[in-house]
Amino acid sequence: MSLLLGIDLGTSYFKVGLFATDGTLRGLGRVSVSPDSPAPGRFEVSASHFWARLRQGLHEALREAQARVEDIVGLSYSSQANTFLLLDGAGQPLTPLVFWHDQRARPVEESLAEFGRTSGHGAATGMLGIAPERLSAKCRWFARNEPEVWAKTRWVMTISDYLMFRLTGSRVGDASTAVLTGLYSLPGRSWWPEALAVFGLAAESLSAPLTPGTPCGMTGLQAQEALGLPSGIPCAVGALDHHAAALGSGLGEGADACLSTGTVLAALVLVDQVMPAPGCIHGPHFDGRRLYRLTFDANGARQLEDYQRQQAPDLDIPALLDQAEQAYGGGRSVASPHGAAVLAVLLRIAQAQQRLVDQVSARGAVRRITATGGGARSPFWLQVTADTLGVPVVAVASPERACLGAAILGSVAGGIWPDLTTAARHMVKPPREFRPRGGV
Repeated sequence: MSLLLGIDLGTSYFKVGLFATDGTLRGLGRVSVSPDSPAPGRFEVSASHFWARLRQGLHEALREAQARVEDIVGLSYSSQANTFLLLDGAGQPLTPLVFWHDQRARPVEESLAEFGRTSGHGAATGMLGIAPERLSAKCRWFARNEPEVWAKTRWVMTISDYLMFRLTGSRVGDASTAVLTGLYSLPGRSWWPEALAVFGLAAESLSAPLTPGTPCGMTGLQAQEALGLPSGIPCAVGALDHHAAALGSGLGEGADACLSTGTVLAALVLVDQVMPAPGCIHGPHFDGRRLYRLTFDANGARQLEDYQRQQAPDLDIPALLDQAEQAYGGGRSVASPHGAAVLAVLLRIAQAQQRLVDQVSARGAVRRITATGGGARSPFWLQVTADTLGVPVVAVASPERACLGAAILGSVAGGIWPDLTTAARHMVKPPREFRPRGGV
């Protein structure tokens, strides 16, 4: 049995997927991540907890697949961005993993904010402004507020950098997530010296930012201790979770945009040049030529979860969606106490998604959308999205698109498929299409 390992380093959950070489999901481990909050606005996870959760996820995936670690022939990851830790010269953690939504660097210093407003910053990073959630702003915070820790710091690694460091011994990362630090130059395809100087960082302290999907060696001796993996598994650097999910959702194969309906809403398209705009992010695509253009709305599917928790604790999400479907267009006559309210939530989310699509692309340029995230599991929810946006929405067969995207990257590193285009064509199953038919 040959299996590909795709690890999704999400904010709320870590997911560990084991896929056959044709893209069929054989086993999945899904483990919750509960950051500590040692002070208001701070969110941290210890390195030991990080590895314990990943080991549990891998164990669950192997059990479901009825497989052994020796069956794994390639691996990669999809990841959140700007979650990081500091390490000393021996590679030992000096801090917990500081999660991206940690607010310790708020407010951004005025001198840094001014730097973020320069035209050079937008042209180099593809982003406008500097957010306190960025790794760069928090490194500045450590230098000023914990100078003893900062003095011992040799390396700064994102969560995905740290994963690959322990598995392969190489200090490498991916440019897809590196861009969100505000330290990466898109024109130069490397760390940006001007930004490093502003934030007091050295390129040598950061992992080499490679084009996503680049092979980066094989698992070594530390992989056994960290995750129970044998030596010799080929690895590739991965990508930002939304970027990897777009790969696992078939973006480019007849779909102009990828739309995520998860805890965070996101819209992603591929472009040929940087076009800085408020709320938009640009990053290198897997082909090394094009860029992804991405925008977010943090107020995503949690709206439905909040409704369920506050208004219908005795019902699960599928039951609430069923009631909403009853209310949609008067399709059924059965009275449903929550149907209209839940439908209003779905329509509000779809309207927000329309704004995101318009933000990353010219109106009318997107003619077909591929869907990912938890909302893509519900045919009814996808139909509401198609009706609201007025374009066909497709959903591929795999329920874990980000993990599948990571597995596709790992398949090329492992020599299963010669390139990502070929791998995606073999591993992404034909989608189900939802055509607009009019809403309420």
